[in-house]
Amino acid sequence: MALPDLCAAIVARGEVTTDEVLALRREVFGEITVTAEEVEALFTIDEGTERRVKEWREFFVEALTDWLVRQQAPVGYVTEAQADWLIARIGRDGRIRNGTELETVVRVLELADAAPDSLSAFGLSLVTRAVVENDGVITADEVERMRRLMFAPSGPGRLAISRVEAEALFALNDATRGAANDPVWTDFFKRAVANAVTAAAGWAPVGREEALRRERWLADPKAWSFGEYERDHGPLPTTLGRMGDWLSGYLAWGLKQPEAETLIEDHWEVKARAATTAAPVDREEALWLVDRIGRDGAFDDNERALIAFLKELAPESDSMLTPLIDRLAA
Repeated sequence: MALPDLCAAIVARGEVTTDEVLALRREVFGEITVTAEEVEALFTIDEGTERRVKEWREFFVEALTDWLVRQQAPVGYVTEAQADWLIARIGRDGRIRNGTELETVVRVLELADAAPDSLSAFGLSLVTRAVVENDGVITADEVERMRRLMFAPSGPGRLAISRVEAEALFALNDATRGAANDPVWTDFFKRAVANAVTAAAGWAPVGREEALRRERWLADPKAWSFGEYERDHGPLPTTLGRMGDWLSGYLAWGLKQPEAETLIEDHWEVKARAATTAAPVDREEALWLVDRIGRDGAFDDNERALIAFLKELAPESDSMLTPLIDRLAA
């Protein structure tokens, strides 16, 4: 059955079965690449059915992330246009689907090397809406999803929580004050906000244009030919005895070229440096914390836990925090 007919049959019945997921997999991945038409069909099925097997959720997220992250040039870079499209498409019907749409946003941020900040902010807004619609209670699953969103490699802070994300956490904490939130929320809240004002900046991937240049260089057979090396180091040897030394020299030269740099080394070097860095809270950060914590005129246990944690983590912080520490300790 062709994809349009299969899609119409599934929506008409309001249910996705395991056999239909297998049929959809063969149809969508049969040509290896996922198309825009196939993506739209998957959204139509997701929005038009109420009963879906767990295999559907896995397939939906896999197809969407493959299309957004792996099939666009350069691989791993989500553009502003792509992020805008995903945000608009998810928000079209005004509903939140945690298992498919929200999970797709999280997975895209986890798999991409770079993505617009707007996509992470949108993911956080979806989590907040999910909490509000879940009787205003923060569950352990929602905390884990927030953790994945905020520390995703392509998120705005990468290794560090951004100010926008910290503001979202404060807003969520204010909105759920007094609710029976899972205890892991308190620990996550204090550590995440403390991270926003003390952590070093995370590793940043090269820009999209540079990534495109590297992809083109790697795809060009001439770039890896012997010609460029021979110009500087002499012609290919004619005797077998010298071939090993010449080839070793060529490989060493190739690995030193800027185009052959690996991002992994940069990533781990910065990650190791950031992991051991806890900067004191400076004046601007202290003023923001004082304003943010006292904005609604009330203090709760989570905010007290945050200040106590900061006092221990960064004891040399700006003196502007002292009155707030004394006030919350009272």
